[in-house]
Amino acid sequence: MQTRRLLLDTAVRILDRDGLDRLTTSAVIRDAHVSSGTFYRYFNDRTELLAVLREEAVHAIRDDLMVSVVDALELDVDSAVRMVVVTLVGGFERHRGVITAMVNQIPAGNNANVLPEIEADLHRLASLLPRRHRPDLAPEQLEAVVFMLMGVLVSTCLRIALGRPDGVGREELIDLTVAMIGAGLR
Repeated sequence: MQTRRLLLDTAVRILDRDGLDRLTTSAVIRDAHVSSGTFYRYFNDRTELLAVLREEAVHAIRDDLMVSVVDALELDVDSAVRMVVVTLVGGFERHRGVITAMVNQIPAGNNANVLPEIEADLHRLASLLPRRHRPDLAPEQLEAVVFMLMGVLVSTCLRIALGRPDGVGREELIDLTVAMIGAGLR
């Protein structure tokens, strides 16, 4: 397990440092100081290695989101939304290399839904916040609000984490996102 972890961690370092184009099995073997036979004992190829990294990133982000949403249930709308936004942006930033590799493999880039697993889980969790703060909504209205907000939330958090414009700070964009999503919830 230590060797497999070494290979995964080495791949993440390469992605973070050099990007997807430089992530090759040869680079992982060289940087991890292992033989090619050792690499192929754990992974068939770069695609399988990337799939494992994606799965790990999604799992970690999803776990953080679950805790965040549960904690946010006791907060007012803006504080709750801020907690979820900060958690999601932070998760994307912590897994920047892997998330960027996924984004770059999709033609729509960071405007695409590169993490449908996260959005699906977030949809279920996030419906708890509007239910708590908007008990007046009929089920179909609640579903419409949650559906639209989830797309905005995931896409906006990806943009904040991976592609902020020069001169625009993270906190400024988080504040704007909280205001937009808060308005949508109200």
